[in-house]
Parts: sequence; structure tokens; C-alpha cells
Amino acid sequence: MKKLIRTSFALLFGVALIASCNQKEPAVEYTMTADRAAISDIAANNPNDETLVLKTNVANWLVLTPDWVTATPNAGAGNEKGVIITLKIASNYKNEATDTAPRSGSLKFSGSGVTLEIPISQNGHTAVVDPNASIGGITDLAEFEKFVAAVNEGNALSRWKNTSGEIELLADIDLSSYSEWTPIGAVESTGNGNNASAPKGSPFTGVFNGGGHTIKNFKASSGAIADGRTWGLFGCIQFATVKNLTLEADVTLEAEATADAGVLAGTVYCSIIENVKVKGKVNVKGTKTEGKRFAIGGIAGFAFAILEEGIAYDTNIKDCEVNLEVKGNSGANTKNGATSVHFGGICGFCTNPKDDSRVNIENCTVNGSLAIDCGRCAGLAGVGNAGTIFKNCVNNANQVNNFANGREAGLVCVIAVNCAIINCVNNGNLTTTDSATTAGGMFALLNDNSCYIEGGANYGTILCTNASYKGLLGANFSKFDHVSGVTVSGKIGTDASNLADVNSSNFMDYIGFVVDGAAEKISNLSFVAK
Repeated sequence: MKKLIRTSFALLFGVALIASCNQKEPAVEYTMTADRAAISDIAANNPNDETLVLKTNVANWLVLTPDWVTATPNAGAGNEKGVIITLKIASNYKNEATDTAPRSGSLKFSGSGVTLEIPISQNGHTAVVDPNASIGGITDLAEFEKFVAAVNEGNALSRWKNTSGEIELLADIDLSSYSEWTPIGAVESTGNGNNASAPKGSPFTGVFNGGGHTIKNFKASSGAIADGRTWGLFGCIQFATVKNLTLEADVTLEAEATADAGVLAGTVYCSIIENVKVKGKVNVKGTKTEGKRFAIGGIAGFAFAILEEGIAYDTNIKDCEVNLEVKGNSGANTKNGATSVHFGGICGFCTNPKDDSRVNIENCTVNGSLAIDCGRCAGLAGVGNAGTIFKNCVNNANQVNNFANGREAGLVCVIAVNCAIINCVNNGNLTTTDSATTAGGMFALLNDNSCYIEGGANYGTILCTNASYKGLLGANFSKFDHVSGVTVSGKIGTDASNLADVNSSNFMDYIGFVVDGAAEKISNLSFVAK
């Protein structure tokens, strides 16, 4: 019996032991958590280190990062208290002027079949664009338009300056898309007149270097220029320079009342124009108001110089060439004096306040033709009113003028206070048809005891029906200091079929009307037959 009991107990114990050996340990659940769901907006330049706390029961974990992120530590054992991981971020910045794109990636933690992915992103850098940073010059029409707007709005022009500080044209500019034009330096008023005040508004005051390029298809209408305003490719330039430029134009000019217009510049105030070529056509419609001076020029309408605090601020127009076909009339303005329409191949009206400053027009040539019926028209300038010196210039343009009672000339219609014509030559023929109009090969009127003419010549033919005031040199030697060393040539008469027989014996009879007592101020003239 005892044996049976011991056997049964053994069997039961064995079964229990087997059951116990067959029972499994409970499965372990591995987890990974972090105190940050994402890391974003990391600075591009000098980024700070980022940190996160990883909690995991994974025995061995590791993290994979983008190549611009370094994690410390990057592997380890689980720690219920959490592991602080430091992330060192590489800079996403090159320099202030270079753009860099934002970048992104993820931190990938893994171990024991568990993964945790945390997005990470870093900002890029957008270069700060300096609107005044130089691009070296004006590269195309779009930049030229921006330049014009900047001048007229009074903004900085450094964007278009070269290393010499000049605004430089780097390409030809085509203005064919403009039928009307707002000038560069569209000032409110120019203060034009014998004692001009400083322009009001935003004149151009820098150095514009055309770089030998051409502004072409300048085919614009001025519209009716308002009283006291100025018009041209440039409206008003003040203490400025425009040089090394060719301008091809076909413009129409008209004024309400007193105004100035030049193909290149309406008003040149104490400035320099050098090595500029202007070619094309000009249609003149004059003024809409009687007795309001409208000064028009192939280069400049109005040129002014001034003496301030003992310093002479001259205007210099030099080494320029004009080749224009000019047609038109004076509109409603029938005056022939200071309030008339003035046209000059270089400048319409030149003056200073009768001080020691000067308007110098030197080494300039005018070609083309003038068929403009206005009170004063000449190859170089309508008027040298005060302080204007014309030197080494040549007019080759023929002129036909049907204006009633005008003063017309081959070189300059009128020179007056402290003005001079020095070594200038007229080759252009001049034809007038009104019997009251005066005409001369070099000038129409010498009008102040300080003005003079030295050297130069007239080779043009003068056809004028005025019985008293016409001459191979001038119409009226009225008031002047001296005329000397001039060559007399050309032909003269009322029309082509009635030409005087001018020769070496009688040429002094045809130089023009000389007021009583002034003949002794004329000396050393010579004659060349034509």
C-alpha cells in the first residue's frame, strides 16, 4: 500500500514538474519615446546645438542622422530615466550675398525591432539685395527706364555707376516704344532767362557716359511744353556731364509759352556736354502763345553759366556733332526779338548773369538742313546773349527761312555782352524771303560794345531781299569791340539770279551794314573768291 502511495505521489509531482517546465516567461514590450516630436526653424548661420531626451528600454539602440547633423551619443543602452542627446548642426550659410536653400531630414532611432523617427529642418539664407549695389552700368532698356525713374524721383543712382563713379551705358538703347517722353531730369521749372535761378525739382547731376553707344529711335513728341518747363532726352542737367553718346532722333517740339527744348537736353546748367553726336529729324511747331520765347537746339535748348562766391561754374559744349533735318515754324509766335522762337544747331539760347562765368561752345560741327521759319535761326546758336564764346566751330547746314522780320545767320543770330566768335567757319548757304528779315553769313547782329569776332570765315552764299541789312559776314555791325582776321568769301544777292560781283577790291562793301564810326574796329580781313 505504501508503495502505491509513493508511486502516485511521484507521478503527480512529475506531472506538476512537467507543467511547470512547459510554462513561458511573459514577452517584453520595447518602447522608444522622445520629449520632442520635431525640431524645426534651426538658424542657417551659427546655429545653436539642439537637445532631446530619449527614453527607451531597448538594450542597444542607435540613431542615424542627416550628414549635416551630429548626435552625441549616437548609440547606447536603454535608460528609463532618459538619455540626453546633443545635436550639433552644421551651418547652412555661405556669405551675406549668397542664397542657400532650406534643408530637412530626420533622426531615425532604432533597436530591438523598434524605431522612432523625428523630423528635423534648418532654415536657408536669403541674400539681402541692396537696391543701390552697382551692376556696373546700364545694361538694357529695362535698366535705362529704372535709371530715368530714379533721377526723376530723386533716388540714388549708384546701381548704374562704373568704378569711376560714372553712370555708364553698356549697350545701345532702343526707345521706339515711346511716342511721348518724360525727360531725364524733368524739373518743375528751370528759371530760364537772362538771370536764371537754379532749377527746381530733380535735375540730373551726375556723369552720364554713353560709352560710345547709341540711343536710337528717340521718336517722341514733347507735347505742348508747359510754361517755364524744359524738354529733351534730358530735361535739365545741373553741374553734370553727358559724354561719349550718339543720339538718333525724330522728335516734334512745341510749347505753350516760354520753354526750352533740346534734342539732347532742354536745359544745360553749369554742365559739360562732350563728344556727343545727334542725328535725325526735328519738327518744330513753335509756341501757342505770342511773344513767349521758345529756345530750341540740336544739342541744348538753353545753356547757362554762373559765378558764385568767386567761382565760375561754366557750361562747356565741346567736340559735338549735329546732323539734323529741321523743319517747322514758330506757331503763334511772330516776334523776332528776345521773345521769339530761337533755333540753333548746337544751342537755342546761351547766357550768364553778365558775370565772369562762360558758356563755351567749342570744336562743334553742324551738318544737315534748316527749313524752320522762326525769328532767330542759325547753324550754331540762336543767341549768345551774355558770356558765350564760340570757338573752332563749323556750320555746314544750309538754311531757308521764310519768317517775316527775322534775324537769321549762318553761325549765330545775335551776340552781345562778353560774347565772341573765334575761328569759326560757316559753309552753309542762307536764304531768306521776307524783305524785313536781316541775314548774315556769320551773324545777324553784333549788339554790345564788349562782343567781338576773331578769325574764321564765311564761305556760304547769302540770299536776302532786305535792302540794307545783309552781309557776307553779318547783317548789322551795330555795337562791338572789334572784328579782325576774318576771311570773307561766298556770294551774296537778293536771289540766285541776282548775285553781286564780289571781288578783292570791293568785298568790304558786302561784309554787312556797319554803323557810323565803327569801321576802324574792323581790321585784317581777307578775301577768297568763290
